[in-house]
Amino acid sequence: MSEFDFGARRASEFRHRGFWALFAERHPEEKTRLARRGPWFWQRGLPEFQLVISMYVAPSENVAGVFFGRNQRLGATEAWARLRPFQTVIEDRLKLKPEQRSEGLGINSLWRVNCFAEDNWPAMADWLVTEASRFERAVAEVLGDGGEAGS
Repeated sequence: MSEFDFGARRASEFRHRGFWALFAERHPEEKTRLARRGPWFWQRGLPEFQLVISMYVAPSENVAGVFFGRNQRLGATEAWARLRPFQTVIEDRLKLKPEQRSEGLGINSLWRVNCFAEDNWPAMADWLVTEASRFERAVAEVLGDGGEAGS
């Protein structure tokens, strides 16, 4: 049993509508930047770079996280490949610890947290927005106003 094993719970038991409603209530500014959302994610659009920052919850894995996602409407279709040449510089700016990263998600950050504990939801929502803003600042600093990764 791991330190983060909070009991066997299925993702379908997670009250995702309640979580995202709280997220939107705590961070109304995110509504204007919304590119797409689903039961497990909310995407903040960065159209100037043809990127989206995906904020997500994976309750069955006890994880909340942020990564550069995919969104065809915004042209964010090859984000990982386009950001790969800048990955080290962006990650250096983010100063992520090894335990905050997940292989296979490109540039990403995760937080191991009991997503089913609703008293964690305010902190989770705040962390997602704070982390997404850090990602946005880092990519803007590295790519500049020219949006080099979007070319």
